Amino acid sequence: MTGSELLILLVLAVAAILVLALFSLEHLLLLTLFLAPLSLQLSYLTGNTGIDLSVPTEPMLALLLFITLFKLLVTREFPRRLLRHPVTVLIGLYLAWTLFTALTSSMPGVSLKTLAYRLWFTAGFYLLAAQLAHDERFRRRYVLAYASGLAIVVIFFIARVHGAGFLNQQFAHSACYPFFKDHTSFGASMAFLMPPLVIMLFRKGGKPGSKILLLIPVILFFAGFLLSYSRAAWVSLIVAAVLALILWIRMPVRLLWVAAAGFILAAVLSAGWIWQKMDSTTEDSSTDLGQHLRSSSNISTDQSNLERINRWKCALRMFVEKPLTGWGPGTYQFKYGPFQKSSEETAISTDFGDAGNAHSEYLGALSESGLPGGLLYLLITVMAVITGIKVWYREKRNTTGYFALALLTGLITYAVHGMMNSFLDSDKIASLWWGFIAILTAMDIMTGEKEAKGQKSISG
Repeated sequence: MTGSELLILLVLAVAAILVLALFSLEHLLLLTLFLAPLSLQLSYLTGNTGIDLSVPTEPMLALLLFITLFKLLVTREFPRRLLRHPVTVLIGLYLAWTLFTALTSSMPGVSLKTLAYRLWFTAGFYLLAAQLAHDERFRRRYVLAYASGLAIVVIFFIARVHGAGFLNQQFAHSACYPFFKDHTSFGASMAFLMPPLVIMLFRKGGKPGSKILLLIPVILFFAGFLLSYSRAAWVSLIVAAVLALILWIRMPVRLLWVAAAGFILAAVLSAGWIWQKMDSTTEDSSTDLGQHLRSSSNISTDQSNLERINRWKCALRMFVEKPLTGWGPGTYQFKYGPFQKSSEETAISTDFGDAGNAHSEYLGALSESGLPGGLLYLLITVMAVITGIKVWYREKRNTTGYFALALLTGLITYAVHGMMNSFLDSDKIASLWWGFIAILTAMDIMTGEKEAKGQKSISG
C-alpha cells in the first residue's frame, strides 16, 4: 500500500469518526472501548517517536475530551447530582492537583503529557460514561464493547501460546504483545471483566442465543487468565471474590465497617509476622499453578518480587525527599534510579528509566504527586468502593443489584492489583477502572433518587 493510499484511508477514518461524534456520542464511546484492547503504541508502528500515543484510541479520546468540555462549560448538559457527587468532586481535585504538580514538576513536559491523558481518560470513561449510564442497556454494552475487543486479543494470545507450548511460562509473559505490554496488565483486564460477564451470563430472562454468545468470552477469558501466569491478577481476583462473598451476605452496615476495621488492624499488627513468612518462602515461578501462586509471597529469591520491593522503597525515598508536591506526574521511571541501593538491586534492575514505573498505583502517586496526590487517589478508590457497596445494599437481589456487585468486584480486583502494579497510564486499564466507577456512580445517583422518592411517598 502506497503512502497516498494510507493517507486516503486515514482521512476517511477521521471523517467517519467525526460523523459518528456528531450523530451518536454513545456509539463513539463504545467504539473506543472496543478498540482499547486492540490499540497499539505509535512507537510500535512507526519506530521511536518524541510523543508516544495509543492509536487509534487516544486521538479518539482527545476528541471526546473536547466534546465533554463543550458540554460541561457551554451547554452545561451534565446533571448537577453527577457533578456534585463525592466521586466526581474527588476526581476534579485529583486532576487539579495533577495540574499543580505538573507545573512544579522536575520534568514539566512529561507531567503535562500525563495530565493530558488523565484528562481525556476521565472525560470519556468517567464523566461521559456516567451521563450515559442512566440507561441499563448502556451499562451492559460498556462491558460487552471492551470484552469483544479483548476476546480478539485473547484468541491471538492463545494461538501464540499454543504454538510455543502451554507450559512455556516465559513465552506466555510476552505472547499478548503488541496489544498489551506484558502479561500482568493483560491478566488485570480479564480479572476486571469476568465478574460482570458471569453475572450477565446467568441473569434471569436472557435469551439462549445471547447466553451462548456470552459463554464464549467467559471461557476464553478464563483460559487466557490462567495461561497469562499473572500472579498479581490471580491474587486480586481471589481477594475480590472473597470480599464479594462477604458483601453478598449483606451483614448490617455497622458490622461490616467494624469487620473491615478489625481486619485492617489485624493486618497492621501482624505485618512483621507476615513479612517473616514471606521472607522464608522459597517457592519460585512455575508452570505448576499452585506453586506459581505461592511464589507470589516469595521475597527471598524471586527476582520479580525483589525488584518490585526495590521499586517500592525507591518510591518511598522519593516521597521523603519531596513530600508535598512529589517529583511530578509520570516522572518516577526517569527519576528513581539514583534512589536505588546496590544491596537491594536485582538482576533485572536498571538505571535507564526503561523498565516501567513504581509497580504500585498508591506509592507511585506518593512519589510523583506528594502526600495530597497519594491521598486523593486513595480517597477516590475508597469512595468508589463505598459507592458500589451503597448501590448493592439499596438494590434487591435482582439483575441490577447483582450487576452492581459484579462491577464492584471487578473494581476491587484492581484496587488490590494496584498495590502491586500500575497501569492507569494505559487506555486498556483506565477504560475499565474509570468506566466501572462511572457506572456505579450513576447507579448510586439513580438508587438514591428512588430511595428519596420512596421516603416522600411514605411520609406523604
